[in-house]
Amino acid sequence: MTTTPNKSLQFSPVAISPRAKTVQGKNLTGNPRIVRDLTAAIHSNIQQWNTLHLNGLSLLKTITSLKTDNSYPEKLKQPCENLTQVCNKLDNIVEAFGQIVNQMKSISKLHKSSDHLFSTWPVDKFVATAHMIYESYKKEAEVKQIILENVAHDHRDAMKMLNLAAWVHQTQLPDNLNINLESMLVETKLR
Repeated sequence: MTTTPNKSLQFSPVAISPRAKTVQGKNLTGNPRIVRDLTAAIHSNIQQWNTLHLNGLSLLKTITSLKTDNSYPEKLKQPCENLTQVCNKLDNIVEAFGQIVNQMKSISKLHKSSDHLFSTWPVDKFVATAHMIYESYKKEAEVKQIILENVAHDHRDAMKMLNLAAWVHQTQLPDNLNINLESMLVETKLR
């Protein structure tokens, strides 16, 4: 039995803009360089976030193990202060994401050409992706702040588990965030 190929399933090659062809293999300048640097900054900030997230988890485990009743033992103070510092650093990362979004928006306004800066993404897609990352991490930082405010005040096992689960699972970060970040890195040739 022979089958004929279905023409609707054929793929067409990706069209690369003339601008992208001239950029490959050269040092970037202007808007492409700025977008690439901002993309690298997003990636770096997410790596810092992940490190702080793990440090915060360790502190949270310490706090929940020390909180056994309604009292506030002295040894609870230091891990709570350290967790506050972690949350402050997470807030700083969110602030950096906000600045990156503003810079991306400025580039979008300046980039009048219909050419893509790189291979396939228009400038607006970089803005939208950076904005989605910023909003997601902003919401997650708010959750972590709520955990910080409540973790040392409740000794019930259910609340301890809720705080730990909320910290670990980072429910405000959408499933497609890493895919979008990786796509951004590939588009700017950082991967």
